[in-house]
Amino acid sequence: MTVPAENTAENTAGSTRPGTVAAVARPTAAGRRRAVAAIAIGNLLEWYDFAVYATLASVLGPLFFPSTSASASLLAGLSVFAVGYVARPVGALVFGRLADSSGRRAGLVAIIVLMGVATVGMGLLPTYAAIGVAAPVLLVVLRIAQGMAIGGEFATATTYLVEIAGPRRRGLYGSITYVTAALGFALGLGVVVLLNAVVTPQGVSDGWWRLTFLLSVPLLLVGRYLRRRATESPAFRAMKAEAAAGTTVQAPPSRPIRPMLQVFGIGIAVAVGSYTVLGFVLSYLLVVVRQPPGVAYGSALVATLVGASFVLLAGHLSDRVGRRPMMLAAAASLAVFAFPGYLLLAAGGFWPALAGQLLLWVPVGIGLGVVPSLYAELFPARNRTTAMAFPHALVTAVFSGTAPLVSTLLVSTTGSLTAPAWYLLAAALVSGAVTLTVHETAWADLRTT
Repeated sequence: MTVPAENTAENTAGSTRPGTVAAVARPTAAGRRRAVAAIAIGNLLEWYDFAVYATLASVLGPLFFPSTSASASLLAGLSVFAVGYVARPVGALVFGRLADSSGRRAGLVAIIVLMGVATVGMGLLPTYAAIGVAAPVLLVVLRIAQGMAIGGEFATATTYLVEIAGPRRRGLYGSITYVTAALGFALGLGVVVLLNAVVTPQGVSDGWWRLTFLLSVPLLLVGRYLRRRATESPAFRAMKAEAAAGTTVQAPPSRPIRPMLQVFGIGIAVAVGSYTVLGFVLSYLLVVVRQPPGVAYGSALVATLVGASFVLLAGHLSDRVGRRPMMLAAAASLAVFAFPGYLLLAAGGFWPALAGQLLLWVPVGIGLGVVPSLYAELFPARNRTTAMAFPHALVTAVFSGTAPLVSTLLVSTTGSLTAPAWYLLAAALVSGAVTLTVHETAWADLRTT
């Protein structure tokens, strides 16, 4: 496959369409490094916070939703966790619109400020025993804030990374969004595992759980500082310069509905697969297969760290072979590996558990590495963030948040330990079919109009 040569216009403003203001230059290498660091720190810590709450749900449930039934308290705590998914589409629209109208940097700064408020609030929040019913109400408010921040983070960070990247490095830069998300999840899981190793369960409940949230505050402050100092993306500056100079070409009205539906369809396999390896596998190993915590947490931590490397590699390869073949490979391998992966998970023991998770991580990592740049390349700069953010947040809310529930129901209703593999298979087939409707975008110019 022949890759078109890079052109001067895209190296400056990110577009070769008529009316592009070529004087808008791309960031220097040092500027790109600072920008990547700003995105990475904020994104990592947002997913760290997400992982900490998910892992500590059994501890936080009784503290904020006291009940004579431990199951009822846990269910209430998990329900608050689910509220965050509902808030994601709202955050996608709010911050997507901000990034498209006021700049990517403005959106990124606002997101990390909101996440900082939610994180500090969680670490300082009084429990039900201290302030009564106000405690769970405030908890819900904070989880909504966290959900809105994550809902806006993916599209805003992805748009920014893709727009500052060179023409042949958009896949690699875009994959950083999910690499840091996986590393943030691994960091949150690791901190909770370490806390449980050095503090008694009663000590965790008595207040040490707060430390897991407050530990992220210094890095959140660093992330906010770096985002405020980051340069605006070339594509956004070019779009604004064209408008100010009156050189914007009157392009046909944008019809984002079809690509938005494509984002939703392609995202089904990514949503189900990613929250299977990041959310459901732990409870599957602990509850269904009845593995000891050391096996479940240890194998999940190692698999997540290794899986993050698949994400980065896939993003890099998509710059060489294209987004479309890589996404088709992700869907096909998920369909093929779903049942062998669950067979290994059900076998018991650390090494089968690790092997089963890695088998699922291969297709999931490929998908996570490809979709950020693929999504961004489907839309013009003027509505790129919003048009990408909403369908992504919606598919995440519908399929990611329900993946553990559906997988659990499949096991309980069928009695088969491999039943959740059918869900992965169905998601892979749908996303693979939708991918076939997408034209290759890897070497197309990013549009400002």
